[in-house]
Amino acid sequence: MQSAPEHEQEALRIAELMRLEVLDSEDEAVFDELTELASTTCGTSISLISLIDTDRQWFKSRVGLEARETPRNIAFCSHAILQPNIFEVQDTLKDKRFFDNLLVTSNPNIRFYAGAPLITEQGLPLGTLCVIDQQPKVLTDQQKRALSILANQVIGQLELRLKYKQLSRIESEREKIYAVMGHDLRAPFNGVIGLARILNASSAKLSREKIQSMAANILESTLQVFQVIDELMQWTQQRLGNIKSVKEVCRLYDMVIETVNLVSVELQLKQLQCDMTVDESVEVLADAAIVKTILRNTITNAIKYSKKGGSIKIDASVNNSVVIISITDEGNGIPPAIAENLFKDTVESQIDTEGIKGSGIGLSLCAELIATQQGKIWIDQSYQKGAKISFSLPVFDG
Repeated sequence: MQSAPEHEQEALRIAELMRLEVLDSEDEAVFDELTELASTTCGTSISLISLIDTDRQWFKSRVGLEARETPRNIAFCSHAILQPNIFEVQDTLKDKRFFDNLLVTSNPNIRFYAGAPLITEQGLPLGTLCVIDQQPKVLTDQQKRALSILANQVIGQLELRLKYKQLSRIESEREKIYAVMGHDLRAPFNGVIGLARILNASSAKLSREKIQSMAANILESTLQVFQVIDELMQWTQQRLGNIKSVKEVCRLYDMVIETVNLVSVELQLKQLQCDMTVDESVEVLADAAIVKTILRNTITNAIKYSKKGGSIKIDASVNNSVVIISITDEGNGIPPAIAENLFKDTVESQIDTEGIKGSGIGLSLCAELIATQQGKIWIDQSYQKGAKISFSLPVFDG
């Protein structure tokens, strides 16, 4: 038995296969109909839409076969994707590549195989639309032409399927954005409007201390509005693929200082002390804009759930080839039910110490962004004095 070598552009081919988000999906009538038509047209007992993964061939659709996948090293389709046109084996027992193949010597006892490669617009073969029989066979020119046309239809349906999924996600995300704008922005906006009206109507009668207090409340509400809008913009850009990662050598200390300065007003409003333990010499290989977005979201989150007059801590420690950054607060902590799914998707946000409910997308956004930097983010469940969120970044070792 001869196993097929990898495609000359294997990494790009696998990336293109992953882009289509089809592996291990459920059966779908549109693909089953194409497979059935191929089998009928070519007069074979078996027809498959086979996608070649890293170590297996997986069948998106199948006629006459129960198996959902087989190892890649015995797959006829692994040979077929290396050909620009239909790959035909008229009698497997007379072919030195396949006569002792397990798929020939045992079920499904392949004696005939023909596969039309599924080639994307980028010229990369993902798999095949293939027809198989237990008897030797030769396809006519008309049958080969029909098989090629059907293979093109499979590629077209895979692309349409992806577009539909993307549109469904966009619609779902749009509904989330509308919900956040209608709910999470309303409370702080109402606070700003209410306080501004009082100041406008009664400023001459109010004491200096009362005016200062109301001005501070207006500022805090405005900052809350800004945070929600900022999270929404980042989250939408990330989901639509508009955030591009450009990695470079960055000094972690500089990014932390810049972020803390950015949120200094929020720290002052809650009279919080910010303690930092970050080695000034640590450098990371990352996108500075993305790292600062993650820092801003996690630090702002710690401020939001801290009690007035308390403190937050920012620590960074190098562990082998990564640096672990931890942001700790002294709030009420994160309930286990929320912690379990905190980084998986948008979650029901908690009420902060000022009675304001957030958008629930900030830490979900962080999880998506940290993945683009080959890092991880997690909650330290052992910390009991509040919440401790940590994330890792690759250290630049020179």
